[in-house]
Amino acid sequence: MVHVRSMLCIALAAILMALPAMASEGDSYPLRAFYPEVPYITTEQLLDDYFSTRVVDIRSRFEYDVARINRAFLLPLNDPAFPEKLERLRPKDDPTPLIFYCNGHTCAKSYQAAQLAISLGFTDVYVYDGGIFDWILAAPDKATLMGETPARPNRIISDRQFNERLHDYTTFAKEAEAGNSIVIDIRDPFQREDVPKLPHIRNIPLDSLMELVVSRIWTEKKLLFFDAVGKQVRWLQYFLESYGYFDYAFLDGGILSIADQEDKLKPTIETNRSISSNQGMLLTITNDERLNNSDRKALSFLLANVKFNNYIVVSLKKIDAAGISKPLILGSIRKLSKLGYAMHQVIQDTLIVQMDPRLAWKGTTNTKAWKDTVKEFSEAVGK
Repeated sequence: MVHVRSMLCIALAAILMALPAMASEGDSYPLRAFYPEVPYITTEQLLDDYFSTRVVDIRSRFEYDVARINRAFLLPLNDPAFPEKLERLRPKDDPTPLIFYCNGHTCAKSYQAAQLAISLGFTDVYVYDGGIFDWILAAPDKATLMGETPARPNRIISDRQFNERLHDYTTFAKEAEAGNSIVIDIRDPFQREDVPKLPHIRNIPLDSLMELVVSRIWTEKKLLFFDAVGKQVRWLQYFLESYGYFDYAFLDGGILSIADQEDKLKPTIETNRSISSNQGMLLTITNDERLNNSDRKALSFLLANVKFNNYIVVSLKKIDAAGISKPLILGSIRKLSKLGYAMHQVIQDTLIVQMDPRLAWKGTTNTKAWKDTVKEFSEAVGK
């Protein structure tokens, strides 16, 4: 499934990513002071109540596949249907404790999820801010790490092991020039405002990359990975280690580390790629009686803002500046998503929409990339 995230790297880092690091009992819990209205539960308490709670993992599918609490339900915080799915998981007035967790003591996503649940009217809401790695250390028999249960704590990648794989940009660029190197951009398409001035970069988002990593086709190559802010690569390291990759490195800090250095970046060029639409699909949406003229007006605005492939990324301020009703746009996109024509979410002040590729595709249709995206989109919306 293609996951929708913000193109704004800094906002993405603040909302969706937190450094997965081992935590010890002596560590503090700095976020508790910032979320005093959110009650927390300790590792000991969760162990005592393990079978009488609803534990919710609000991280990404990729993080969940690496490590998780065994009884946890996966419900990413950035899921557009988060409120509805949460209520199906546990009704608002159900007294069963509802516990959110993510990556550890400094991961704010669990607090944000708990805060959202409370604001939606859910009761008995808690956060487990020890996170997944505290849990593995305390209860390996109730955890999974890289597909293994009980989890083996000695397989947790330490800060030292991760830091050994980090290259500054100068070293990273030098390695990229070597003949045996492959440079891989694991960012999602809508994050690629700029790319480094490096040779032969391959754009392979994490979901697609995993199939190639598992196949072990690159074990004889020097692999150089970069992401938006240097967080996703740490989860990737688990798969690289598990499947026998020894010669690899990550760009320290991701693209964000060189964001203010124009001599090292070049913009993504999309000017010669027009928007293509499948005529049959256009006819279908035109004749869909569940949509009104306002919905079609909103659709026209969205199609004019396709950024990459079938992604639309537009600032809510731009909607206001265009003289278009923000409530109209948001109401219509919710309807389009409900009907399976799109998937969307709003992160901070940015609207992220993934359209059905048959409705909007920046480039040539009927290619392998287009067909793969149609398949992924259809699976994601349940078509």
